[in-house]
Amino acid sequence: MTYKQNKKLNEFNIPYNAINIYGNHPAKSALLSSNRKCYLIGTTEKKFDYWNNFLINNKINIKIVLLETFELDKISNSNNHQGVIVFASKIIKLKLSEYLKNLSFKKNKILILDQLTDPQNVGSIIRSAFAFNFDAVCLLKNNSPVETPSLIKASAGEIDKIKILEIGNLVQEIKILKKKDFFIYGLDGQGKKSIEEVDKTDDRIALIIGAEGKGLRNLTKQNVDEIIKIDINSKCNSLNASNAATVAMYEISKN
Repeated sequence: MTYKQNKKLNEFNIPYNAINIYGNHPAKSALLSSNRKCYLIGTTEKKFDYWNNFLINNKINIKIVLLETFELDKISNSNNHQGVIVFASKIIKLKLSEYLKNLSFKKNKILILDQLTDPQNVGSIIRSAFAFNFDAVCLLKNNSPVETPSLIKASAGEIDKIKILEIGNLVQEIKILKKKDFFIYGLDGQGKKSIEEVDKTDDRIALIIGAEGKGLRNLTKQNVDEIIKIDINSKCNSLNASNAATVAMYEISKN
């Protein structure tokens, strides 16, 4: 069942391209976000007062509809919704050029995901980017996952707390970043320098993570300022993209 098949929701005229955001943290983040529009909350009778008070306290003017737990299960395709679903628009993505045009802070850290397509990995990486104080996450216009409820849940709602940027040709975007005084690192197992050796005092840093299994593309490697690696057990083939990104962002943020 989708929300379009639930008769209780028909009267609310939820837009056709809306997505459902489920779970306590993702729901709160979406409702407080300025980067998406929220249309309706669906919750259980047990949770109604909690969410009604949340809306009142935060001066959010949208309606609540009561749904049974089994309806929430079917709409979210999950039993991990914690009794709430927010029906909302997809997040507004800025173009990198728009973001840089309005960039007023001297210090800035950007993460770029180069052809990562697994929604769970991308969601987890966005969560880590927010945790380690990165300012924005860049996703390719092509060869990136579309925003889905599971991706939002994997980010624990942090997708609504960090800038999500859309980029086109990565080589051209790297050149634009360099003109804005960003030092560009590419993370790759074949890098000659350990991430622990990175100069963390640079004011503006961009870190590129390649697709799991494939790593960085050759053109990307040729255009970054430096290729770095994470030192791991020599008997271990590699870290997955989400774990590698988390380790790298943690290390770069230690300044």
